[in-house]
Amino acid sequence: MPGTARQYHKVPFDKVISVAEANSFKPHVATYTKAAELCGLKPEHSLFVADHAFDCIGAKSAGMNTAFVDRRSRPFGESPYQPDILVPTMKDLADAIT
Repeated sequence: MPGTARQYHKVPFDKVISVAEANSFKPHVATYTKAAELCGLKPEHSLFVADHAFDCIGAKSAGMNTAFVDRRSRPFGESPYQPDILVPTMKDLADAIT
């Protein structure tokens, strides 16, 4: 979570990964597989959380588990890569995974 967004989350992330490290942009599969690799995980052992459908679709196509935080009450849309978890807030996500 590079850039200005990080200041609003107030969460001490263990690692922040940029698409530059994958040498490609989202939703290219390489961005997600490289993130898993940098974390020492197989894609299927990770949970990618996003509030944009294209992020979830890219991560799901790379083999990751995905959570779509639908803060704006927008439909996810038609895709063979539906999120594993669909919640309206980060608190709901925390409740769903604990």
